[in-house]
Amino acid sequence: DEAFELHHAALDLHPPGHPLQSWSLNGLAGCYSSRYKHQGVVADLEEAVKFGRAMLELCPPGHPHRDLSLNSLAADLWERFEKLTTVCDLDEAFELHRAALDLHPPGHPHRSWSLHGLALCYSSRYSNQG
Repeated sequence: DEAFELHHAALDLHPPGHPLQSWSLNGLAGCYSSRYKHQGVVADLEEAVKFGRAMLELCPPGHPHRDLSLNSLAADLWERFEKLTTVCDLDEAFELHRAALDLHPPGHPHRSWSLHGLALCYSSRYSNQG
């Protein structure tokens, strides 16, 4: 709970337009995602997706953290698909991981994150749809 309070306080210090606002949003998304993984409360996953979408909006094409925002949101959407089996979440996770992969050419140190995310999506699609 203290982590949530601190990340919310940081967000208050980084209002719209502040260059670090995306990091505060990322921190909150990560906290909610982590708590979902430990407690399984879907509302936490919904919050993770909400904050992840807000971060992605602040990281347009060309932004140095766009790859992180794409992969993070995609991972939370995949988690939500795994829980609720909403196909549009899986489709969007594919799209976001592919977009992040486009930013990670062979040899890029974060390329494996996108490939791993895509592998999870393909596995889920196969398990769910055959």
